[in-house]
Amino acid sequence: MDQSKFWKTRSEKYNNLKWVNDNSYIRAFIRAGGFKRTDLVLDVGTGTGVIAHAISPLVKEVIGLDISQDMLEHSNWKDNKYFIRRDIRESIFHKEVFDKITARMVFHHIIDDTQKAMDECYRLLKKGGKMILAEGVPPSAKVKKDYEKIFKIKEKRITFLEEDLTGLMKKAGFSNIKIIPFIMNNFSIKNWLRNSGLSDAMQKKIYEMHINGSDVFKKAYNLRIVGGDCLITTKSLIIVGKK
Repeated sequence: MDQSKFWKTRSEKYNNLKWVNDNSYIRAFIRAGGFKRTDLVLDVGTGTGVIAHAISPLVKEVIGLDISQDMLEHSNWKDNKYFIRRDIRESIFHKEVFDKITARMVFHHIIDDTQKAMDECYRLLKKGGKMILAEGVPPSAKVKKDYEKIFKIKEKRITFLEEDLTGLMKKAGFSNIKIIPFIMNNFSIKNWLRNSGLSDAMQKKIYEMHINGSDVFKKAYNLRIVGGDCLITTKSLIIVGKK
């Protein structure tokens, strides 16, 4: 599936994903950012604008950036929020424009020139500005291969470990890097799959890969079957770096 078709399909049910609108995840992300009323913020890979909307009451202005017009059409263009269809790997802004740059669950989709994307974030920040990055990671390095096998069916993406993410930021020039683990309990596999845009056959295959996983896999994810659904505990990292 080409990227434009992938995002068009995904945009239709994206806002139905429980993790996307999970209040505890959003609050943790906002706390990590330390946003101020004077901040000009760039939200990279804004998607339907969930993070942009959450941040907007706390800052001066938010610009949401995304490669998919279909995703952007599900955002709400008003108040101090503006949305642009662009790729972060393209230099479209002058250097040192933004006080904060945010990117939640975005960088795993930047398959090519990932470092270039991070370098551009660094270039766009004012001196003393901050990057707030959040990415899902395997709960243990022991199950990284399982994680990759599951996502290989769903989409083309990068599987990061903590050292990969901090490495990207350090190479770009970020310092004072702070890592905040975020654990989400009772993550519903059925909700995730139903709103994934995948065919029924692919959804079934991924579901079975979870419930038939190894004991190591099940333990790492605290996997359990409750009310006909497969629930797991997921891990994300919120990483803050300073320019």
